[in-house]
Amino acid sequence: MSRNVKSQLGFLKRDKLYETVRPYSCRYTPHDGTPRHNLTVEMVDVTVHDARPLNPTIEENGFTLASFPTEMAYQDYADGERISSIYVPELENHIRALLQAPHVKVIDYAVRRRHPTFPVSTGSEYVDQQPARLVHIDFSHEEGRRMLQTLSGERAQEVLQHRWQIINIWKPLKGPLFDWPLAVCDAQTFDVARDSQVSDAVYPTWAYENVLVHAHADQKWYYFFIVFYFDGVWKRIRQERLAGA
Repeated sequence: MSRNVKSQLGFLKRDKLYETVRPYSCRYTPHDGTPRHNLTVEMVDVTVHDARPLNPTIEENGFTLASFPTEMAYQDYADGERISSIYVPELENHIRALLQAPHVKVIDYAVRRRHPTFPVSTGSEYVDQQPARLVHIDFSHEEGRRMLQTLSGERAQEVLQHRWQIINIWKPLKGPLFDWPLAVCDAQTFDVARDSQVSDAVYPTWAYENVLVHAHADQKWYYFFIVFYFDGVWKRIRQERLAGA
């Protein structure tokens, strides 16, 4: 039985404007009248394939599914102290084991709980972060390097001389999950020069670079049919590999 699904994904529309003007999105309402964003988004019909028969790997496809036990219960994810003291160390240990990485550090986390009406607006701000509808890569390559330099301090140059990766891990707070599963693009079908556009995510006192994505017929999209609370979708956002590595 085919478990492929038809869906719509939000992409940055190809526009000559972005050849000279960088796209941006303010994560707040500017008080000087500046528009909150200059993004032209198009919803594109996409077939999202069940990834389980593919058995994807991070090295070949840029994403994988890996299971790991956790002591966290559903209600614990509302407690930042328990996330920091229990889940973060668990996650670092599992990443270290899966990737055989000598050094692992969790940079940040976000807890999303879909409001029952989403994506229909309630007319007010949601209490919790909602699923992301716009296809994106969390950080640009240069932003990844800047983050490592900031986090590594005096050891930055030493760290950047070695191979590094930024891995995003997405997991349900409870399961099995059927509602709003994560869609990921097979890295082998994604052309950086053709399909990506560096963008600015702007806050009142700081900003960072992420990457928005243009749709292309050659891209192949996947999801995992039924994800349990102990499963995690691992996807590589950025890496730098030394010559010959």
